[in-house]
Amino acid sequence: MKRIGWLSACLIVLASVSAFAENNGDGLLNSVSYKPLPANMPIAVRAMDNSDENMVLVREFEGALRAGGYTVSPGADLILTFETRDELGAWSDHGKRTLLELSAKGGYEGGEDAKARFNVYNSQKGGILNKGRGGTSITTPSQYRIDVTIEDKTNGKSLWQAWAVADLGASDGAVLVKNMVPVLVKHLGQTVKQQSFTVR
Repeated sequence: MKRIGWLSACLIVLASVSAFAENNGDGLLNSVSYKPLPANMPIAVRAMDNSDENMVLVREFEGALRAGGYTVSPGADLILTFETRDELGAWSDHGKRTLLELSAKGGYEGGEDAKARFNVYNSQKGGILNKGRGGTSITTPSQYRIDVTIEDKTNGKSLWQAWAVADLGASDGAVLVKNMVPVLVKHLGQTVKQQSFTVR
């Protein structure tokens, strides 16, 4: 009875977590404010590397900052620096179809304890009555991540740091960027913990 109760509790928790994820979007934002951002100071936007994709992102950040009421200037003392990266997920191999499994233990040539087991039905690997799904499945989706810092050039100190992640499977890269940048800019200078957002 205890085992059944424990199993039921686990299922309830898993269902709750799944429902939370479905209702709260496909991306996650975290940020830390070390010091308040000086009011009305212009901000410069820089990428960690000057790839074509990041140059597009620079313009996305500049546009989002202006839309949020910030002044953007290349020579500003406040520097917003960002870095993007893809984080590969994990895959699971369902294995080959198995119809007969043999095992032997003890006796001469395994005669005493030899066992044969027919795999009648297996939804993953397949059996006598079905082929199974086989192939591979994604167990952890690949993610797109943006890391952002705001630094005061006059003293080299970091004022704010943030990172946003979203599943690549939820949308393509262009749509992810379009949705992640405004979320980051909206919470500029704030401390945020595990806040979800929608990227669709």
